[in-house]
Amino acid sequence: MIVIIGASGAVGIPLIKELTRRDTRLRILTSNSASATNLKSLGVIETIIGDFHSDEDVKNVMKGASSICYIPARFREDEFEIGKRVVDSACNEQVEHFCFCSAYHPQMEQLGHHWQKLKLEEHLINSDLMYTVVQPSMFMQNLRVEWPRIIKEGTYPRPYSPESQMNVIDTDDLGEAMANILLDHRFWGGTYELCGSETLSHNEMAGIISEELGGKVEAVHRDIEDWKAWAIEKEWTDYAIRNYVNMCRHYNDHGYKYGNDLILQTILGRPATKYRSFIKKFIESQST
Repeated sequence: MIVIIGASGAVGIPLIKELTRRDTRLRILTSNSASATNLKSLGVIETIIGDFHSDEDVKNVMKGASSICYIPARFREDEFEIGKRVVDSACNEQVEHFCFCSAYHPQMEQLGHHWQKLKLEEHLINSDLMYTVVQPSMFMQNLRVEWPRIIKEGTYPRPYSPESQMNVIDTDDLGEAMANILLDHRFWGGTYELCGSETLSHNEMAGIISEELGGKVEAVHRDIEDWKAWAIEKEWTDYAIRNYVNMCRHYNDHGYKYGNDLILQTILGRPATKYRSFIKKFIESQST
């Protein structure tokens, strides 16, 4: 049985879809009943509503598990403490394998949410568990946030330069790769940078979107203060806002480039999804 902790987000949902398609026995720890209902609609039989901050809840969900997959929530100030609790509980339960979804370039100390993941990677190494770490690049699906403005205004706003080169991955590819890792022991024991086959600026992405929509879409540099006002309205924490701003500054100055998709191709057994193919699929999903 595979236990997934942190299953309701951008990584967890495609992973669960892939695992349920393969009739994998799953148990999911989730924080609320609405999430549990959604997970059951995806085919998950066993969901447990609990608190990630509770030693007892984390311990209980792991009973009888062979593998643990931990996907941390984004921009949480206590991310390392939660992750440490999950790793320590897995040690106590003597699970066979631990899969951790980290981040591309966790070595970036100025990006606090990346640095916390690197600290957990270190803790995982010192745990003596059999582990696998995946470090995915930026998600193609992130454009969901901007999609309404793309459709209504013909603009694709991001809070950094539209010229910055970015490597992006389709989360469907990521979910499939993680499912392969969890189910195939040959992939255990590695740390894998997972990224797509293309490095594109948002100007180039907007050009592809324009061609597929049949109308002009322009990538624009969104003022960071405008984004901060939006984040405050959405009740982001000070920690989350600070680290997101730092991330955008890094993207503005350096981008998120120089990825190599060879590892992802090897795990998938096929080429990574191209950005144009993703956009075609995304547009179709929005029209159904």
